[in-house]
Amino acid sequence: MSEEIADIERRLAESFPELTVAPLRHLETGFGSIVVETSDGVIFRIARHAGAARGHAREARLLPVLHGRVPLAVPEPRWWVEPRTPTMPYGAIGYRRLPGTALSPELVGELGREAVAGQLAGFLLALHRFPAEEAQELGLPHADQDPDGLRAFRDEVLPPLEDALVPDEYDTVRAWWDRLLVDSEIHRFTPALRHGDLWYDHLLVEESSGRLLAAVDWEAAALGDPARDFAAQFHLGDEFAEATVAAYAAQGGNVDESLRHRIRRQWELREFGGIRTAVELHDEEEFEDAIRKLKTGPLLAGHARE
Repeated sequence: MSEEIADIERRLAESFPELTVAPLRHLETGFGSIVVETSDGVIFRIARHAGAARGHAREARLLPVLHGRVPLAVPEPRWWVEPRTPTMPYGAIGYRRLPGTALSPELVGELGREAVAGQLAGFLLALHRFPAEEAQELGLPHADQDPDGLRAFRDEVLPPLEDALVPDEYDTVRAWWDRLLVDSEIHRFTPALRHGDLWYDHLLVEESSGRLLAAVDWEAAALGDPARDFAAQFHLGDEFAEATVAAYAAQGGNVDESLRHRIRRQWELREFGGIRTAVELHDEEEFEDAIRKLKTGPLLAGHARE
C-alpha cells in the first residue's frame, strides 16, 4: 500500500469508527478523485482538486433527489470528509458500493450492442427530461454555453501541447480549435440535466442478465448539452454510439442534425479535459496518458497510423 493510501486509510478509520475500513483497497486514481473501497464495501472518492470538491458537493445535493426518478440506480452519499483536513485537503464523499460489474467493450460484445444501447438510451431520456428548473434549484451549474470559457480552455491547453506534439499534430489541433471557436452551432441547445462523464466505466451491469443496473461518478453533472452524454459512448465504438442515438430517437428523444453535430464536437473535445486537469495537477504521468489518448483519438488518429 502506498504511503498516500495508508494515510487515507488512517484518516477514514479515525473519522468513521462505525466502518471497517482496513484493509483499504485502492480502486483507481482518476483526474478528479482517488477512489478507494473499505473492507465493508463503502466507496470513498477523495477529491484531488477544488473542482472535484465542488463536484462532490453537487452530487450530495443531486443524487438523493434523482434516486428513483431514472431507471438506473445511483449512489446514495452517506459519508463526508469536509475540505481543508490535513490528509484530504479537498474532502471526500462516500457511499455503499452498488451491485454490478463495470461495463466494458467485451461485455457489450457478449450482451449484445442493441440490447445495451437500448437500455442506456432509456436512462438518458429520463435523465435529460428531469425538470431543468428543479436541477437549477439544486444548485447545478449551467455548462457548455460559454464561448469565453471555451476560449479560455483553448488558451490553457494549447501551450503545453506545443512541446508534447510533433509540429503537424500541433497544427492540426490548433486549426481544430480555431474552427471550434467560430462554430456557433455547438452553443445552440436547450440545457438539460446531463451526467457529463458517462463513459462505460461509470455504468454497472448485471452480467448474468445483461441488465444495466447503475450509473456512478456524477461529479460532472450539470445543466448542459445532452450531446456530451452521447459523445462518451464512442469509447465503445462508432456503432455503439450510433445505436444509442437511434434507440434514444426511437424511444421519443429529439434527435436532429444539430445534436449529431454537437455529439461529434463533444467527442473530439473530450480528451482536452484530461490534458487541462493533468496540467493543473502537475501530474506528468496523467499528462502523458492524456497525450496518448489524444493521439489515438478522433483528431489525430490519422497521424498515428502514418
